[in-house]
Amino acid sequence: MKNILQIVEEKLQTVREDAFGQNKAIPLSQIPDAAAKAAVDAGKKDKNDKDDATNAGETSVAVGSLKPMQKEVIPQKALSFALGFADTGTTPDLNNMEAITSADGYIMDGHHRWAARTLLNPGASVKVFKVDMPADDVVTALNIYTKAKGLKGNPGKGDVGQFAALIPKAIDAFVSQGTDQWPMSEKKPEEIKAIIAKIGGGDFEKGKATLIANAKKLPTAIHPNAPSRVDMPVIDAKFAPETKSGMGKKEEPVKENLQETKRWQKLAGII
Repeated sequence: MKNILQIVEEKLQTVREDAFGQNKAIPLSQIPDAAAKAAVDAGKKDKNDKDDATNAGETSVAVGSLKPMQKEVIPQKALSFALGFADTGTTPDLNNMEAITSADGYIMDGHHRWAARTLLNPGASVKVFKVDMPADDVVTALNIYTKAKGLKGNPGKGDVGQFAALIPKAIDAFVSQGTDQWPMSEKKPEEIKAIIAKIGGGDFEKGKATLIANAKKLPTAIHPNAPSRVDMPVIDAKFAPETKSGMGKKEEPVKENLQETKRWQKLAGII
């Protein structure tokens, strides 16, 4: 008679063959609930978490070297972030983007912060949380985690391909009627105009021209295997910190949640 461990292993083998037997990023909708939960719980019986983590941690990269995993980038949101940073240097802190990126430079989380920093300076150095896995594998791992947590994908808005074309109109709207986008939602139109002038060394038109020119330098080609936004991982403000801690850093003890990433790679047939 088979024991429970044998039954579990057989089910995981079926998961490997039926659900995760491919190298391309697996859309969220294609990952069965039971398979995701099995993947997250698998491998814990050895009570050794250190062998279940991929190498990940903070690093500095040129913001212009990063690429979008999704096309949904809202110009007004990115512009507001950029002006907030230009105004205070901390709201939000675009030098420490806290974005999650893959080994091949694709952004998993933090597209608007990336676009905002590019608006100000495409050559800027920024801190990101880099996972030592290619983008396809990171999407699959994060989607497994998303499904195991019972979360659903977000449809998203915006099109990075239209970003540069829409920035001039966004600027004009900001300085004429204000915006509901944080953090500029707290500013009057004349205050927003002054911040743009600050970017131009005291000249509003120069500041506007700088933002428009930099918008054209934003990379627009998304990953060729990227699922639609609704099939991408959910990494919101609530789950981003535990996602990063769970990915683990080579020099630090591995924590819970995504500490299973390397094990998921095995389940997915990635390694």
